[in-house]
Amino acid sequence: MPQRLGWIDAPRDSVGQWSTWTAFAERAGKDGLDRTLLCGMGGSSLAPQVLARSFGAPLDVLDSTDPAAVRAAERGAPLDRRLFLIVSKSGTTVETDAFYRYFAARAHAHQFVAVTLPGSPLERRAREAGFRATFPHPADVGGRFAALTVVGMLPAALGGIDGATLLQRALALDPAAGRQLGAHLAAAARAGRDKLVLRPPPSIAALAPWLEQLVAESSGKDGKGVVPVLDDGRGSALDREIVAEFLRDPLDLGAEFLRWMHGVSELCAQLGVNPFNQPDVEEAKALARAELARGATGEAPVTLSPMELRQAARPGDYLAVLAYLPPLPPVATALGRVRAAWERATGLATTLGFGPQYLHSTGQLHKGGPNTGLFLMITAQDPEDLEIPGRDVTFGRLKHAQALGDVRALLARGRRVAHVHLPRWEDVDQLAAL
Repeated sequence: MPQRLGWIDAPRDSVGQWSTWTAFAERAGKDGLDRTLLCGMGGSSLAPQVLARSFGAPLDVLDSTDPAAVRAAERGAPLDRRLFLIVSKSGTTVETDAFYRYFAARAHAHQFVAVTLPGSPLERRAREAGFRATFPHPADVGGRFAALTVVGMLPAALGGIDGATLLQRALALDPAAGRQLGAHLAAAARAGRDKLVLRPPPSIAALAPWLEQLVAESSGKDGKGVVPVLDDGRGSALDREIVAEFLRDPLDLGAEFLRWMHGVSELCAQLGVNPFNQPDVEEAKALARAELARGATGEAPVTLSPMELRQAARPGDYLAVLAYLPPLPPVATALGRVRAAWERATGLATTLGFGPQYLHSTGQLHKGGPNTGLFLMITAQDPEDLEIPGRDVTFGRLKHAQALGDVRALLARGRRVAHVHLPRWEDVDQLAAL
């Protein structure tokens, strides 16, 4: 079993590479490429997103196959000023490949940069297409543990963030602080408090989605796991463990990344699971590919109704709202109303994930963790669709296939699922009135 432990020494390794990354960023800026669009999923996108939002850096992230999200990313800045950072450790991530194809048809190859394993399909494509540069992804670091490697630090350099200070503060962290955190979380889980409510301060609020992936994808397997809960407005509950103690300075994010990596590693050791694999993720990918091959002629899987799902709730469960809708603020606000209504009605901890991003984050927990989840899957007609150049599929069709593939994967694991398909996303408020 590979033990991907390169993250432990990543701060020191990255200090040595920082000047290379800042010099690259300076050259790109002089060439007029002053706004970066990072295309990636899960571990490739979440840490850069934390840094961009915490520091207000000129860095955008595309991690959704929703056509509206792709279009919004395209319109976010003039294309001729964009540097496109294509990040995929394996070089085969289907969403990242689709993003690259879309923007490669609209921008010059010299605007593209790859971060991937040496010898991967993406590395070969970058060489053949004439990318501006390719940076190697460390082989001994998994994506969700890669925040302090090139995955997080090259975007930091491109965003003008003081990564040198951030890394030095990470180096000053005592790993014992992380192990103590992990032991505390493990004790809480054993005591029945396996819903981890994360409340970082406003200055680093963007850290929460990164923590969500780290905890869920690392611990959620072999029927075990801790359920991370974000934006939880309730007070104390018997099955919740609240963590609100965080460093507040964004320059301490490196130390927080490392503290939580040590903490989750210890948590998983005490739960008896491997924190570095994700054995149940591939199933949903395979079923999505099968859904695409089936086309419009296939029948949708039969699920519970929303009312039946609500009635299936048991003490200690949680509700996951899984929305294959545009990941835009008005949609998130409407889904928040749905989530709050279900929480009031059931008393359960609730989570919200936009698809397909959550497949690379909490999706492992949903299928490999304890069978305590109620899954409300929401899809809707797309008012606009976009072609993926070189692929016989649109972004909308890909997104819908990913949704149905995950429904089938959840059902195959005996999970309780309700799938609702709406004429338009604005109808989502109907689900709050059930």
